[in-house]
Amino acid sequence: MFVKTLRSATPPLAAALLTVVTLGYTLHRGWILTQLWLLALPLSALAFLISIALFTLALWRARRDARRWPLAVTAVLAVIGLCGPVFLILEPEAAAWTRFQLERPAFAAAATVEVPEPGAGDYYGVALPRHLCFVSANCKVAVIGTSGGQPVRFVPDYVGIPDGAVGYGHFTGTPGAGPYDGFGDPICPTTELAGGWWWLTPCPEA
Repeated sequence: MFVKTLRSATPPLAAALLTVVTLGYTLHRGWILTQLWLLALPLSALAFLISIALFTLALWRARRDARRWPLAVTAVLAVIGLCGPVFLILEPEAAAWTRFQLERPAFAAAATVEVPEPGAGDYYGVALPRHLCFVSANCKVAVIGTSGGQPVRFVPDYVGIPDGAVGYGHFTGTPGAGPYDGFGDPICPTTELAGGWWWLTPCPEA
């Protein structure tokens, strides 16, 4: 009985793992774009095709089971694993909110990293501890200006080439409207998250 149940659960478990991978890949696509640049697009397309193939295989295996629940669960997970990334790509603010909530303790830790005065130190910021590197596309936290006399910490979700960035800014109190220096591009806070963190994107044209 146990062996039969385990066999039935294999396709849903595989689909669940694949869903976590596809959503995690999508939520960190800014890091992938920053690190791989031109290779990121073909790699993402290949990853999506592989995901479709693996979900199809899981559905085929689940369909062969005499019970109904493996196919139903696998199908739901396949929809989430394939449609979820598309939604997050089309709705970047939803992706930013989701990623922040999932990694909130790491963002809270990044907000405590000591930074130099605005205009001092490296333009792209100071290095984060290695265990926090996944928070920032370049493993750094920068100061991109001041708000209310306090430095605005910034961890980029994506860093463009040769310049430009979008990402997460930490403010003390209510943030000023901006603009702030997104590594050469003016960026403004658009979505409030929690704990002083905001999502910053290119400022709307006046």
